[in-house]
Amino acid sequence: RSLVGSEMCIRDRKGDNMQYTWLTIAILSAGYFITCLAVTGPSSMFNYIWLAISLFFGFVFYISRMEACGRIVLHVWTKTAFTVVMILGLGYLAVLERLVISKMNAKPDGGCDYMIVLGAHVKGDVVSKSLAQRLDTAYEYACSEDGKECTIIVAGGKGKGESVTEASAMKRYLTEKGINPDRILMEDKSTDTQLNIKLSRELYIDDTASDVVIASSSFHIFRALKLANAQGLNNVQGLAAPSNKILLVNYMLREAVGITKEIVFGNFRYAVI
Repeated sequence: RSLVGSEMCIRDRKGDNMQYTWLTIAILSAGYFITCLAVTGPSSMFNYIWLAISLFFGFVFYISRMEACGRIVLHVWTKTAFTVVMILGLGYLAVLERLVISKMNAKPDGGCDYMIVLGAHVKGDVVSKSLAQRLDTAYEYACSEDGKECTIIVAGGKGKGESVTEASAMKRYLTEKGINPDRILMEDKSTDTQLNIKLSRELYIDDTASDVVIASSSFHIFRALKLANAQGLNNVQGLAAPSNKILLVNYMLREAVGITKEIVFGNFRYAVI
């Protein structure tokens, strides 16, 4: 009897390569999880989604092996439902990532009245590398022929682990690089991208016809522009800053989750995706 079971395992191993696809995904996800932890440390909770993905596909591999060896029997409807969910989920993710990628190299075409620089994590009172990349990109545009007349709005409140608001740290960073402090306005109450733009718009941008540039990380531009459209800003363009290449896949997956959240909460209500 055990000999027959072994022959079934060998035969199914040759004929069902899909189960090893699950194992490969599980191993790669685990490796990427460890890489993200090594780069960012344990404080970034979103990193743990890669551990969850690894455990999920490891479990799928285990179940598929048990079925291949004849130790369990899965109903055809169970396998069909799993396949349908996987196809729909991957299709949805592919659409969102295509939208994210479409704006990752965004640059303004001409000048603007306002440039909103979106905040990111501040370590104590020092801007993080990601935020510094946004600010350096914004600085270059603000000093260029196109951007030299624009008013700069730095947006970001005070979050966990931050001893100052993101906006104040951003203003200090830009002034130390040589930007006139009178040219910089602060929005220092917001806690997420939607509020960054909403409060900046309500505090400083009276005319929705104003030309606006939004500066942020490359993966973040698509969502930021759609949120700006939803706030009634029609003449808005993106200014994409470089992103950490090792963490880019992690950021893009997080952005897909962020876009989904904005859709669910109606923050894209007046924006056409």
